[in-house]
Amino acid sequence: MSHIGVRELKNGLSRYLKRVQKGEEIIVTERGRSVVRIVPAKATNLRRALEPLLREGAVRWNGGKPRGASRRPVIQGQTLSEMVLADRR
Repeated sequence: MSHIGVRELKNGLSRYLKRVQKGEEIIVTERGRSVVRIVPAKATNLRRALEPLLREGAVRWNGGKPRGASRRPVIQGQTLSEMVLADRR
């Protein structure tokens, strides 16, 4: 666990974030007093669920915003607007 000052963190933020991503905890101090502890973020449930699929190659994700499907979905049954209208009757 490292202790660094606010100014030092600001000047080398990318470097310190890389250290945190590798698992290190960093305590940020201001005028000698500890004010913040930076710790690695826990993986989200979605990320944990996708990890095995990414490793198997069943899905691909480059970290960007997802694009829409290449084909439009086929709606079976009533459309949403039809259901809303029926509910209002």
